[in-house]
Amino acid sequence: KDGGDFTRDNPKGRNIHFGIREHGMCAIMNGISYHGIFRASGATFLVFTDYCRASIRLGALSRLPNIYIFTHDSIGVGEDGPTHQPVETVSSVRLMPNIDVIRPADPEETAGAFVAAVQRTDGPTLIALTRQVVPILNDVDVKLRREGVARGGYIAKKEKGKLDLIIMSCGSELQHALAAAKELGDGARVVSMPCFERFARESVKYREEVLPKSCRKRVAIEAGVPEIWYQYVGLDGKVIGLHQFGLSAPGAEVMKERGIDAQHVVDAAKSL
Repeated sequence: KDGGDFTRDNPKGRNIHFGIREHGMCAIMNGISYHGIFRASGATFLVFTDYCRASIRLGALSRLPNIYIFTHDSIGVGEDGPTHQPVETVSSVRLMPNIDVIRPADPEETAGAFVAAVQRTDGPTLIALTRQVVPILNDVDVKLRREGVARGGYIAKKEKGKLDLIIMSCGSELQHALAAAKELGDGARVVSMPCFERFARESVKYREEVLPKSCRKRVAIEAGVPEIWYQYVGLDGKVIGLHQFGLSAPGAEVMKERGIDAQHVVDAAKSL
């Protein structure tokens, strides 16, 4: 904000106002990154990823270190309705090679996400943020939240005693995973998975420590299409996700109507 706006009269400005022109924004970010002196970051609503997908794809293909800060990342957008509520968007970008998609759960994970994005120099990072207010997850150590993002996934709540169940989530739905774990007892572990790509780059040893193969009772929850979670949930587990578009209503009501809450996690876990 202190960098000023780039204009004809102020070529030293660091901010460019593109208006409703997402494709142009991301294409120009590629050009800035190709030049090599500056790091480019751009912001818009996540649902408008589809307007600039070709430019994002080219940035990923070229391994340009762009940082995309895309907000309003789920049906929690609320009253704008299903046209502005991403359902399939996060998963669709996760499928693109070379790009890290980070969906942090609270301000501390967000800080960790930005550090991770800045430190990555061999490809772009998309940080998907909520519109709605989310709780600060004070039950999880601050250092763990910040550093865990860089590894893609980490144990946010460790079981007490024998491991019986693993609950996975990310973004604004991590709060529901933590709430469900409290009801499900001492054997429940909660894993925050803000970045699939970074977690996949971790060692086999680390991934086994976080998601041991011996525990097949697994539940995941995310306010989006569920398919991508099955690589970690497995055929024996369940995913609480969305199989349809959202609604025009307050965000909390849309989440409840579509079953994105702690109770659905509890019910799924008890059915395993």
